[in-house]
Amino acid sequence: MNALKDIIQRCHQRREKPLRQKKTVVTPSFYKGLFHHFTVFCAQRYPVALYDLEQAGISFMPIGGTPEQDRVPQSFGDERFLRPQRRADWEIRQWHASWGIQVYTGIPSERDEAQWHDLDFKYEAICAAPDAVHACIETLVTVVANPLLVLTKSGGLRFSCRVPRYLHPNTEVARYYIYKDIATAENAYQRDVYLEILGDEGHSPWDGRYEVLLGNLLNPPVIPKEILFSSIDALREALHDPINLAAEIAKPILQDFIVSTPSLGSRKLDLAKEAFLKRGFSYLRQENDLHHWAESADSDEVDVSLWECDRTVWIRASTSDLQLPTEDTPITDVWEDTGILPMIPATGLPVSENILAVREGKLSPLAIKRPSPVLKKSEDSEKVYEPLEKNISQIQQIFETDTRVIGLLAETDARSNYEVESHLLRSGAVAFSAGYPIVEDAVKHFERQSLPPIARWRHVTYLWDQVKEIPLDLRMATPFERGNVCEDPERFLALVGRGVNASKTLCPQCPVYATCQERGYLSQPATLQLAKTQIFGFTQTFLDPDQLAVSEKILEPLNGTERLCIVSSSKADGLFLECGISKSKLEAWNVNWQGNALADFAQALLSILEIENDTDDIVAKRIRIVMQGFQQHEEELIKQMCQVNLKGRVVEQRIIDDESEEELARWTITFEGGASAYIPLNDYAAERLMAQGLPVFQLEAFELDKEMRIAMSIERAIGLGIMDIGTVEKIQEFPSVYRNPDWTFWHQLKRFLAHYTRNADAPIIWYDKVLLFWVPPVLHPSIKRLLFMSATLTERDFRETFPDEEIGVVHTRPMPWVTGNKVFQIRSGVHSLKTLLDYDCTCDVIGLSQIGERILLGICAEIERNLSVKHAIITYDPIIEQLKEIAEKENVCLLTEFKSLYNLGTAIEAADVVWIVGTPYWEPGIIWRRAQVLFGNDEDPLCYEADTEFQHYKDERIQRIYTQTVAELITKIIGHAGLNRLTGKKVVLVSSLEIPDITDRPETLLFDWEDFEIAGELNKLTETIATRERFEVERDNLTAETGREEVERILGCSSRQANRVLNKLRGGNIPRVTFREQILALLADGEKKAAEVVAAIEGNSVAIHHELIRLTKLGEIVKIRWGVYALRDIDPPQQ
Repeated sequence: MNALKDIIQRCHQRREKPLRQKKTVVTPSFYKGLFHHFTVFCAQRYPVALYDLEQAGISFMPIGGTPEQDRVPQSFGDERFLRPQRRADWEIRQWHASWGIQVYTGIPSERDEAQWHDLDFKYEAICAAPDAVHACIETLVTVVANPLLVLTKSGGLRFSCRVPRYLHPNTEVARYYIYKDIATAENAYQRDVYLEILGDEGHSPWDGRYEVLLGNLLNPPVIPKEILFSSIDALREALHDPINLAAEIAKPILQDFIVSTPSLGSRKLDLAKEAFLKRGFSYLRQENDLHHWAESADSDEVDVSLWECDRTVWIRASTSDLQLPTEDTPITDVWEDTGILPMIPATGLPVSENILAVREGKLSPLAIKRPSPVLKKSEDSEKVYEPLEKNISQIQQIFETDTRVIGLLAETDARSNYEVESHLLRSGAVAFSAGYPIVEDAVKHFERQSLPPIARWRHVTYLWDQVKEIPLDLRMATPFERGNVCEDPERFLALVGRGVNASKTLCPQCPVYATCQERGYLSQPATLQLAKTQIFGFTQTFLDPDQLAVSEKILEPLNGTERLCIVSSSKADGLFLECGISKSKLEAWNVNWQGNALADFAQALLSILEIENDTDDIVAKRIRIVMQGFQQHEEELIKQMCQVNLKGRVVEQRIIDDESEEELARWTITFEGGASAYIPLNDYAAERLMAQGLPVFQLEAFELDKEMRIAMSIERAIGLGIMDIGTVEKIQEFPSVYRNPDWTFWHQLKRFLAHYTRNADAPIIWYDKVLLFWVPPVLHPSIKRLLFMSATLTERDFRETFPDEEIGVVHTRPMPWVTGNKVFQIRSGVHSLKTLLDYDCTCDVIGLSQIGERILLGICAEIERNLSVKHAIITYDPIIEQLKEIAEKENVCLLTEFKSLYNLGTAIEAADVVWIVGTPYWEPGIIWRRAQVLFGNDEDPLCYEADTEFQHYKDERIQRIYTQTVAELITKIIGHAGLNRLTGKKVVLVSSLEIPDITDRPETLLFDWEDFEIAGELNKLTETIATRERFEVERDNLTAETGREEVERILGCSSRQANRVLNKLRGGNIPRVTFREQILALLADGEKKAAEVVAAIEGNSVAIHHELIRLTKLGEIVKIRWGVYALRDIDPPQQ
């Protein structure tokens, strides 16, 4: 076999020249609902999607990069050895930081009762008996049709297979199947292991350092136990040499993998732990609050102690030989790369000589090295800012137009006093709808103003949690007096969830039914209908057909005037309706409607959805085919989707009218559970039976005493007593139906397929046994004018959402800010989640990056500078942990993450300075999905190429959605700060993303963090920016006639550099080799230490280190171990 030719020589070559890992690739994927599609390099030029591993029945875990992160996660064992491990069993950040996988052997990767086993032939065996190993491998490869053979990173060989009904034990004797004991006086357990068999509780690495010689990881061979062991018996006979089998003592199992040390109790201690591990220290033990470390794995002597006290991590060495402090010292004073935020020295933050010179006016601010700006202000000098009262005429136009769908593009997110909505409520009959948090806040403002009376729609569960523990008899004695609107909301909701009209089935049985119609839940339609202003706490009140049954009664004209329906703070994709169906519901249809069109339809859908695919367009295409095939049964399907199909039996049972002595019925239907109903002979018989309170059901065709299925409405089934609504548990056992015959699953699929005519990019997923898809909103005829208020939507968004409606758009001018209020927005760098945090440090804990540490130290110093100035900080959750100490300062009124701003408007408003640290992060899958919803019906397909680390999307439509999403959140935060209402407000925005109506304002100043460091404090930042901008203007005006001394003054550079600038201005061009070119040229000769690179290149050593880091992040070079770099492997992956 060609693969085995020269195999021993290849093992020796691999031992001498090992391969390198490759980082896991992240690409968009929507099938099965995954936000990311992760592709791991399981071997050299061997990329495999995690989804494919799952479908092959392979269990796996992520592993980090070599060498410092070449270890399995902390929680790899215990119960994970007993069940399959998939992508979702690990944190998504672990996959982002992964460089390969470990495959679980034994039970987790079992398929068809065959357990996964790895036979690991060590390099020592190849050296000891190369011919015997070759013969053994050749035998194994020959006895199976699809051998899976891998060349390991250390020069050994690994044969993988599944063995039916056998699990190799995880004991020392069994696992080390072939070895030779070579005990010494120093180590009685020393041995050469030749063959290790991994079965029970085992796992093997698969990454770019390995090479697949034969076979397919996704299809390993299946080999009987007897054949497997007979194939290796000859090798065991030749090499196995234990000391004395009879007297053999248990030897510890050798671990050739590194396990992440368990958490030490806090994030800071865990970051310190990573710093120790990175430098080769070994964890010994914990004594009280002290964590002891040894310099090497062979020692059990305490060399260094680690502990946390007063939110500071301290270390102390036991001897000065380690070149570590022997007195208690903060770890951040010893090592700069821990990812822990250091303490601010009592003397303040250290400042370089150059920054001091700039502060004193002795040096140009341009002499300070800083990143290139990525953000510039627009040159729109004609933009006008006006208070709301000057925009009234524009807003009034809304009431004078006949256009049905109107977009009011106003600063709805940059305020918190709801002036625009208040004016609309004063101007006419209005139905106002928004998300619950907005409604809660808005109503408080409306009630403080002289607005028309407000009637608010209350959900059936309103205040239920506050009253449900009160005894039933007390509540029923004085119903609704505690503010709640329903006394039995749990059963009500359970019925609604099954498609039942609870108001007609449950409410008439309630003892307080009459009172409810007067002042409870059932009184709301009449109350709202008479009110000039209606408030709803659900954004899709006017868009969802399932809500329009209520809306139709309420939205009737008031005194002949049509209501203006308003949706506040609209998001484009949020206007679309999420529809779906579960696998269990399809299975129930298949069972309950056997022999009918609905069962066939359900079975057809189940068949196509269960087919394993990795793209959504296949799902959309197959559903389209199914819909076309069942089009002829549309009427029947819709009818059956709105009914239940119950088991029953017709038996002979006559009933005679007591008065007329006429026969009223000859047969009775008996249902499961004991309920029954008479089949009347005619209409007169039906009336007489119902007059006597007897159950009646008309059935046209039937066979006596034979089980059959009987279709009826679910309300009818409840009325006949077939379905018991006595408890929530019994209701949840009901089959679910569609309450609205004009909005069933069939209608939803038809609307989806009609809107998204292309299968690719259609927003549909089949995940976790649920099919989800999105459709455009449905406007009921009763809605004559619908207004959407938004700060971020565009006219195009409205046309994409309502392609068949006439669209009108009204723009209001942005409101001015109070004089003296400012926003400082950083203009350079990305400042994303993955630049402020060091995600490449470890899979288990995330620390700060160098730039993140600089920024947070500056913020902390500013907070401590003046305790009378109040601060609010909004940032990422991992950063909050590092700021817990500063959050305890009396002048910090808020520390929270971006996604937790509900009900915090007052706290933000109370701050004098609001710090927005970082660009809010959304998983790319969320952005991609929103793009599919909005643009999945465009003629041009979506392009999903992106730099997901920095959230840069190639397709401008997707980039616009991302920008809108971020801008909406940042604008809302700045709106809460009250720049247009309050005085003495400053916002520092550490994000270089352009924010509409924020970035381009004259009160917004763009700065570099170096400007802040030069200023030394926030109050001097405006002056510092002005000085730097003045020097930048002078730099831009340099000419060939400018004197060298003037160039030196403006640029703050040396004479040599000034001459270079002048030479270029005068037409000359001295070629300059960039750091990047020099680094790539050096690494072309092979791997180099960072110190070697710095020594070989002329320039600032810090700048060279920064360039090494930048090229590593870009993937042009790789860090193969601590402080050692090499060119990226240029071999293209084989797809």
